[in-house]
Amino acid sequence: MVHRLKYRADPTVAELLGASMAAKVPPWAEAVVPVPRARLRRWRYGVDPALELAGVISAQTSLPVVAALAPPLWWPPHTAGSIAERLGPRFVARCPAPPGAVLVDDVVTTGATLQAAGAALGGAVGAAVVATMA
Repeated sequence: MVHRLKYRADPTVAELLGASMAAKVPPWAEAVVPVPRARLRRWRYGVDPALELAGVISAQTSLPVVAALAPPLWWPPHTAGSIAERLGPRFVARCPAPPGAVLVDDVVTTGATLQAAGAALGGAVGAAVVATMA
């Protein structure tokens, strides 16, 4: 399902995954912060999966979506290479993360991307919700 969202921009998948993810958002959460896709991939595939999922989570929970992170232009895919080679992308904080922010992403493998997102926000994120773990 994640593959269909990432590479085919299937909105029905975002609805299904996002609804199940909304149930995992901690009760103390005050906002959802999508972990943005590299700009070239967003342009190529026509979708930012985390943003789509965050929108569904927001609709289900009434939490605001805060686009606090700016993505890099590109970074190597995490589907190949060793764990040591899977360096996280270099995000830039657009704005401070609100208190009670929860990161939203489509998939987590090593956690490098979530760590990079949290670091860019100064460690101000209390949790992450992902569609799947690999």
